[in-house]
Amino acid sequence: MYIDNVYIDNVKNADELIAVLDFVYSIFPQIKDGKYSYDFWKQKLNELPELLLYAKDGDEICGSVFAWDDNGGITIAHCCVGKAHRGKGIGKALMIEAENRIKALGYHSIALGSVEGAEGFYEKLGYKGALLIQSEKYSIDELKSFNKKYEVIYTNVYDGTINQVCLKIPFYDREFQRKYEEAFPGCSTQLVFGKNF
Repeated sequence: MYIDNVYIDNVKNADELIAVLDFVYSIFPQIKDGKYSYDFWKQKLNELPELLLYAKDGDEICGSVFAWDDNGGITIAHCCVGKAHRGKGIGKALMIEAENRIKALGYHSIALGSVEGAEGFYEKLGYKGALLIQSEKYSIDELKSFNKKYEVIYTNVYDGTINQVCLKIPFYDREFQRKYEEAFPGCSTQLVFGKNF
């Protein structure tokens, strides 16, 4: 698939995977040694390679969206475009291509996290936002007690140890998110977005 002179395709082999991940890690260096390491994506290359997308302008990788099957639903790990190529519709084209492939594979939902500043991009694509609060230290009831403002979408215990509370929250209320982090030191919060087909 092409958008202007930019080609969108999926990773086909280990060499392409390394090249695309080098690009991704240049934008999100913090994920290189975490869950989304090379070894994680090498495994996913053998499962759903059609969801490991990249954009190329000539010989230069300029964008990427990687998604994976997360217990029967799809999680998008990242969507990124190089600085020189931003504002040209590449990120949108990558997301639309990912959604089309996800639908063709028979999935009905997508979840993703957002870095600060990208929330409007996902909302324009039809994603609905929520605030996910996670803690191994604080109980679900403790985490819920702080919230007097927003609807609780769900609670969950992830991996048997991480208490989660998800709140329906407007994407722009970062102040409320920061207050949660101050009230519960060591908890993690993230704006997450979802879309159903």
